[in-house]
Order: sequence, then C-alpha cells, then structure tokens
Amino acid sequence: MSSITSVTANPLAASSASSSSNNVLSTNAAQTQDSFMQLLVAQIQNQDPTKPMTSSDMTAQMSQLNMVNGINQLNTTLSAMAGNSQSTSALQAASLIGHNVLVPGNNIHLSNGSAQMGLQLDQAATDVQVNILDSAGKVINTQDLGSQAAGLQSLSWDGTTNMGTPANNPPYTFTVTATNAGASVPSSAINPLEVATVKNVAMAGGLTSLNVTSANNTTANIALSDIYEVTN
Repeated sequence: MSSITSVTANPLAASSASSSSNNVLSTNAAQTQDSFMQLLVAQIQNQDPTKPMTSSDMTAQMSQLNMVNGINQLNTTLSAMAGNSQSTSALQAASLIGHNVLVPGNNIHLSNGSAQMGLQLDQAATDVQVNILDSAGKVINTQDLGSQAAGLQSLSWDGTTNMGTPANNPPYTFTVTATNAGASVPSSAINPLEVATVKNVAMAGGLTSLNVTSANNTTANIALSDIYEVTN
C-alpha cells in the first residue's frame, strides 16, 4: 500500500513532479536526435562509393526521426496535461477544507434540534420512506416522502420521535427504502448521504483525496467524486 502524505493546501507538489517528468522527456528527445544525427553522418562517411545513399534513403531515415520526435512530443504533452489535471484537482480539494459536504453514509449529526442528510436516487420512485434509528437500532422516527424523481434529494430531521418527544438516545443513523409502482427499488439504486466536514487534503500516487469527519467523529478518506453537494 502506498503511503499517503497529508497536506493542508499545497497543490504545487503535483505541478513540480510534472515539470520534472517533462524535463526528463525533453532531455531524452534531444539525446535521441543527437544520436540519430551522429549515426547518419557516420553512415554517409562510411558508405560504399559504388552504392551511395540516395535522397529517398535519406528521406526515409529523416521520417523515422520525425516520427520518434513526434511521439516524444506527444508524451511530453500528455505528461503536462496529467500534471495540470492533478494540480487542478488539488486546488479544488483544498478549497473545500472547512466546508460541510454530502458524502455516502448514513450517520446523523443532530445539533440544536436540527439534522441534515441527503439521498441520491438512481431511479424514480413512487414511494420513499426514511427511518431514523437510535443507538439501539430502534426506529424512532419515520418520514414518508411520497413520490420522488431520480437524482439528489435533501433530507432533514427535527430531532423528535414519532411520538413528538425529543430523541434522547444518540448516536443516530437512518435507512431509506423505496418502491416504484409496487415493486421494490433495489438498494443499489438508493444511496444515503451524510454530512461530513472536510479536514485536509491528501495526495498519494498521483491521486487526490480528502480526509473528512462526519457525525460521531467518524473519519474517512474520500475522492472528489464522492462529494455530492457542498452544504456550506
């Protein structure tokens, strides 16, 4: 497993690595061209006088050199693009530090009688139900959301039970079930989302990830693509 280096907001590392890689590719391309020219001059100097190199032979060999140079230039361009992409990802991730985001999970952070969650439905449903569970796994609150279109849905809870009394047995989690015209929507199409706070950014192996903390001090490393929404 590759080690992970944690950074606060320093996306320049990827750019520096890309620059170093580009310098190596440029040096290799120059060395290739110099070696080719030396071999070509040596071939001309030592050619058989009765069978001198023709212009077509010269053109063919120069074409080979141009092809090699073209490949080297393409590799340099691709390397630069990859470096720029890494730098952009790092900048985007660093800008999220300290913000709350919706990420996959079902933990609930209840504060002052208010909690925010989310739901990503991959298909439409005619009936969606959200159950709030206490630390014992008991359903203490049920929300019937009715018909919901596919996509991102915002959820909230006021911290009360089905009896209207304040919930008092944390920590809390939630589950979601859905049906469509009487048929159960598969769990793979139902994605509960929890609120988490981005703490820092980590870069390893050319990949950028974020360290987040959600309810109950649960920590995780996630990719930028795991963020569904920035809540504040």
